Amino acid sequence: AHHGSVSKEQRALVEEDLKAGRLPAVVATSSLELGIDMGAVDLVVQVESPPSVASGLQRVGRAGHQVGAVSTGVVFPKYRGDLVQAAVVTERMRTGSIESLRVPANPLDVLAQQLVAMTALDTWQVDDLLATVRRAAPFASLPESAFTAVLDMLAGRYPSDAFAELRPRVVWDRVAGTITGRPGAQRLAVTSGGTIPDRGLFGVFLAGSDPKKGGGRVGELDEEMVYESRVGDVFTLGTSSWRIEDITRDRVLVSPAPGVPGRLPFWKGDQLGRPLELGRAVGAFLREVGSLPKDDARLRLLAAGLDAWAADNVLSYLTEQREACGHVPDDRTIVVERFRDELGDWRVVVHSPFGAQVHAPWALALGARLSERYGMDAQVMHADDGIVLRLPDADVMGLDLLDQEPMKLGTEYDAEQAPVGAADVAFDKGEVDQIVTDQVGGSALFAARFRECAARALLLP
Repeated sequence: AHHGSVSKEQRALVEEDLKAGRLPAVVATSSLELGIDMGAVDLVVQVESPPSVASGLQRVGRAGHQVGAVSTGVVFPKYRGDLVQAAVVTERMRTGSIESLRVPANPLDVLAQQLVAMTALDTWQVDDLLATVRRAAPFASLPESAFTAVLDMLAGRYPSDAFAELRPRVVWDRVAGTITGRPGAQRLAVTSGGTIPDRGLFGVFLAGSDPKKGGGRVGELDEEMVYESRVGDVFTLGTSSWRIEDITRDRVLVSPAPGVPGRLPFWKGDQLGRPLELGRAVGAFLREVGSLPKDDARLRLLAAGLDAWAADNVLSYLTEQREACGHVPDDRTIVVERFRDELGDWRVVVHSPFGAQVHAPWALALGARLSERYGMDAQVMHADDGIVLRLPDADVMGLDLLDQEPMKLGTEYDAEQAPVGAADVAFDKGEVDQIVTDQVGGSALFAARFRECAARALLLP
């Protein structure tokens, strides 16, 4: 096995054995997607569709990685809906329709890291340092004010005492105009450099137990899940429900909550989500297949690279979707589905092919709108194929959904009246930017990304 949680030495051993042909197979995550030359690999088996066309080409390209050889790969989707993306990605891999590349301009966290590395061994004049940095294309337009602000941060000039525990990484002699790395800067740059973030995980412990003695550990939660949680919330881990008693800087303290329904935890990992270009292609493919007669649609799926069994599965999947909702979402159609779950709460599902990069800000804006318009504390989740909202029934019963005001005493509540409709999930082009800008600072995503940027800038202890 080869993945990011395996030690560096073990990964190197696996890579060497694979290159030498001593291993018949290796099970890997995207950790083997880049980097090493593996001419001995004959076949790549991709479990679940690749997240993008570029990633699919890179992964399948691990096979036959030598001059004149043909790269061979097989994709095994994990569920029927994944068959559609697998077909689209495979087809676009064959035509070379790779997603456009967006290079970040002036990434200041990377700049901080590079400045520490550059000054670790040599003393630099500030002007020379800026001129050298600007020779790199991503920093060609770097403002001097941003450069100076990064140097201030690395030299320990923080905006308040709240950052007192952070250690300066460089010495800035403002009289001589020089920058020198502090002791340990070289080791820090070597051991903590790079741009791949470490995912933050919080240990979950029974309240009152002593984690140092190894007792009372229940499991662990993703940092975004923790940022979205509050004391008193109930979540499910394993087969049990747990109530949050306290949240510390690296632990979640809980007590048992038997019989109480709780949120399902999530672990998001480092996936960026389906690119918009691929999302549009998936939607166009669904629209094309859905408009064809059954026999022609089957031939179209076979031409996309699916075998006969997979093609029949896609056709039955689309038929069931159409029977359930009346429509299949595509690049021109968004489907809003409403139903009650097993607990009696309303679920509203926004079916869309455009991917998590579109759905994440959309979900953030949607949650803010429901809170402002109805006073609902809706649970909003997003993924590549849409957005899911859970509306607690207690909140719904306290509303007059026609007047959007609290229900008057004695008013009969219509249990079958859906609380949120298509009009609630649609936004004008101009209002989304402002809503997301206002909301993102308090979101779990912002907190997680902020920590990753701080670590990348070599600020964290």
